[in-house]
Amino acid sequence: MTDGMENEDLIQKQEKAGKRILQSLIVTNIVLFAMIFIVSLKDGILGNLLGIIMMIILCLLIYNGFQAAKWIYIAINSFNILNLLYALFAGSIATKASLLLNVLTVIMLTLSIVTTVVLIFSGSVKDFMYKQRY
Repeated sequence: MTDGMENEDLIQKQEKAGKRILQSLIVTNIVLFAMIFIVSLKDGILGNLLGIIMMIILCLLIYNGFQAAKWIYIAINSFNILNLLYALFAGSIATKASLLLNVLTVIMLTLSIVTTVVLIFSGSVKDFMYKQRY
C-alpha cells in the first residue's frame, strides 16, 4: 500500500516540476516574443508579426497540454534554426533590423532551442502536459 502512495507522490512531484519548468519557458518565450513584436513595430518591420502572434498562441496551447501545438512549435523552431544555420554558413545574412531586434532574435532562437529540447526530452514536462489534457 505504501508503494502505491509513494508512486503517486513521485508522479505529483514530477508533474509539479514539469509545471514549473514549462511555466518558466512559456512565460520567457511570451515575454521575448512580445519584446520582438514591439521592437519590430517600432522599427517598421511588419513581416514577422503574424508569425510572432502564432508562436504566442502556440505557447499558450502547449501550456494547456495540446500535443499538436507542441509538435508544431518544435517543427517551426527546427526550421528556423536550420534556416539561421544555413544563412550563417552561407554568409547571406543582411538585415534592416536594429541591433536590439537582432540581439533579441538571437536570444529568442537560443531559448527556442532550449524549449524544443525540453519539450522533446523532459519526462516531467510530458507528465504535466498529459495532466493538463485530462
